[in-house]
Amino acid sequence: MDQNQRRILGQPLSIPTSQPKQKRTSMISFFSKVSWKLRFQKREPLKNVFFILAERARDPSAKKRHMAMRGLGTMACEAPDKVRKHKKIILDLLVYGLYDLVSLEVIHESVKTLTVVLGKIQGKGLGSFFIDITLQTRTLLDDENDSLRYSAFVLFGQLAAFAGRKWKKFFTGQVKQTRDSLLIHLQDRNPQVAKACKTTFRACSPYLKLRKEYSFQSEEDQRNTKLYRQLSHYHPEILQFFYANKIL
Repeated sequence: MDQNQRRILGQPLSIPTSQPKQKRTSMISFFSKVSWKLRFQKREPLKNVFFILAERARDPSAKKRHMAMRGLGTMACEAPDKVRKHKKIILDLLVYGLYDLVSLEVIHESVKTLTVVLGKIQGKGLGSFFIDITLQTRTLLDDENDSLRYSAFVLFGQLAAFAGRKWKKFFTGQVKQTRDSLLIHLQDRNPQVAKACKTTFRACSPYLKLRKEYSFQSEEDQRNTKLYRQLSHYHPEILQFFYANKIL
């Protein structure tokens, strides 16, 4: 087993001691089984790791799904060539995890891994996965879990950068629906989330520009204008940002 394989299988074993002993044992047991299977595979062992993780990503056990998503993230970091080669399969697995109906941990791990994968492939070849990822990520921006909210803002910012011409119209509509969340979380109770939100807001600014024929006439738009200015009272640089990008 080479160094990359050890890292992919070994990294998830670096479990904080604060976690319950039963959970640590479960994770160690899972990756021990993966390692055991690899001993009997002589050809392309790293490829075998990938397919084992792919199998576990759809396992009935939420714990195994969670660990599989983490393993895919590790592989994306340690073996980006494999990510590019099996891009469609990996994206399909991560989107599946993103929409997990049972475990918030699986969803969170999927979001974190997606940020890594999108970075490795530079958003190329996402296809319709772009829509699936965007729709679900947008719903996570207001999640009660600070860590998940932070990861969702990071991912949404990446999506803004990778929308391109193909998805510009779609993503513009999504940003418009997300506008209130972007503004509110500039003052998020968690400083790290607020920082991530600010970065994402800047990435989304091209999609917030108003058309020449557009004006704030509706009641909703008037409320948004007041919200912009109220927030700008606490963030003076935001007001300059709004005017510079013709958002106000």
